[in-house]
Amino acid sequence: MSADTAEAQLRAHVRTALATARISQAEACRRLGVSTKHMSQMLTGAAPLTLGWAEQILALCGKRVVVNVRRRSRPSA
Repeated sequence: MSADTAEAQLRAHVRTALATARISQAEACRRLGVSTKHMSQMLTGAAPLTLGWAEQILALCGKRVVVNVRRRSRPSA
């Protein structure tokens, strides 16, 4: 999985978590002290969504980030 794909999936999970928790982007911004412009950019891909920001946003929703690292499988010859 490429970094772009992982970040896109993380963004999707964060957007879904906010919607499920019924927390608006504006409310999340107020609680986290971030501008609505920057939050929007992070959630649309115009700005990077770091793991740190994802953790903070997801914590508002009662969720957490878990990262799994696995050995690559070798392609069959």
